[in-house]
Amino acid sequence: MSKTLLVVGGLFGIGLVLAIIVFVMGVSFHNQEVSLRNTITAKQTDNKNEMDAMWKIIDQNAQVTELQKGALLDIFKSYAEGRTPKGGAGSLALWVKEAVPDLKPASQTYIVLMNTITAQRDGFKFRQKELLDLKREHDNVITKFPGVVFAMILGRQKIDVVIVTSTRTENAFKTGKDDDTTLPGYQPKKAVTDEKPQ
Repeated sequence: MSKTLLVVGGLFGIGLVLAIIVFVMGVSFHNQEVSLRNTITAKQTDNKNEMDAMWKIIDQNAQVTELQKGALLDIFKSYAEGRTPKGGAGSLALWVKEAVPDLKPASQTYIVLMNTITAQRDGFKFRQKELLDLKREHDNVITKFPGVVFAMILGRQKIDVVIVTSTRTENAFKTGKDDDTTLPGYQPKKAVTDEKPQ
């Protein structure tokens, strides 16, 4: 057998082994990228479902709280009216003095509502973090070597994900400032002065 034939056979064998390695790497890249892409797509859809459920749970818990508040007011009102003699003035004050209602059950409902809101919001925040982590993993797969080569050959791009925030957050990141620390519905007390109006 001639040396030339051996060299050609050796080069062909090396080329075949390299082609098999590149093919296996390409298949591995494709499978990993598709798996991540499908997971991200499913997670994005699941986040819509999570957000919808979160707002429904919070809204319905708030409705129960309002219904309970109305029912308690009706009970207190009917109790006070039942204790009032016809034409009797000041008996409501007497009733309050005699029997201060136990508001602990009503306040518990508000605590449950507050805990529900916190738990639901934290859960949704966690789902969005999971989505961002999957995006980071996918970005690494298609931008690190040798994945970037396969991504170019196969035309794979980064995936855009939607992260739900608020107008306030978006404005804070645009301006670099978030100075409003007042809680919604909070009315600061006005300073008491000794000055008399003129």
